[in-house]
Amino acid sequence: MGRHGARLRWVVALVSVTIAVLATVDRYVDREREWARGGDQVAVTVEAVLPEPDGVTGAVAALGWPEPVDNVIGDPDRQSVVLRLRWSGPPRKGYYQVILLDSRVEPARVVQPYAGWDRDGGTGSNWAGAYDVLAERYAWLADTATREEPEGTFTTPDNVGAVGTRATADGSLIAVFRLVPGALPLTDPSRLVVAFCYVDPDGDVRWAKRVPVPPTP
Repeated sequence: MGRHGARLRWVVALVSVTIAVLATVDRYVDREREWARGGDQVAVTVEAVLPEPDGVTGAVAALGWPEPVDNVIGDPDRQSVVLRLRWSGPPRKGYYQVILLDSRVEPARVVQPYAGWDRDGGTGSNWAGAYDVLAERYAWLADTATREEPEGTFTTPDNVGAVGTRATADGSLIAVFRLVPGALPLTDPSRLVVAFCYVDPDGDVRWAKRVPVPPTP
């Protein structure tokens, strides 16, 4: 009876371990699928305007920025890009983060965010250490990675940032970005790419969706 009980306990333990391993494998597979296809459930469209420095205020107003726009200004030394995004999909808790990239260089360079507005009002730019996973998971987001300095410290470049908004089922966002000083003038907005990223309530990135920017009509 003792041997039988010991054998039974061994079998139960083996089954428990097997179930735990299979559950872990399933979670891994699901997570990999989410990284690759998580954004498929959200339809995102982008409009882009490339105003002159003195036309940034008028551009955001024309796209529907409802608040006073006197403080949304251009920079004579840096070209501005004004975006309006619209999306629809299942409601989620957490946030969407919008990153703009200039694909004229390799790897595509992050365009620094300047200002943003969604249905709740003004939203600023942000970045978190948890977002470093984007560069690890997506080659086209390599420029979001931290850089190692000569003294061994790691820093995030000044241009790296995102404009955040709540992950509503149907939403819109107007955002202004500025190219790095000295960048070649951008005349074709289709050379830009948007990374539309979902961040859960715990601050973990779940996926990023690559959204092309159409050319000027």
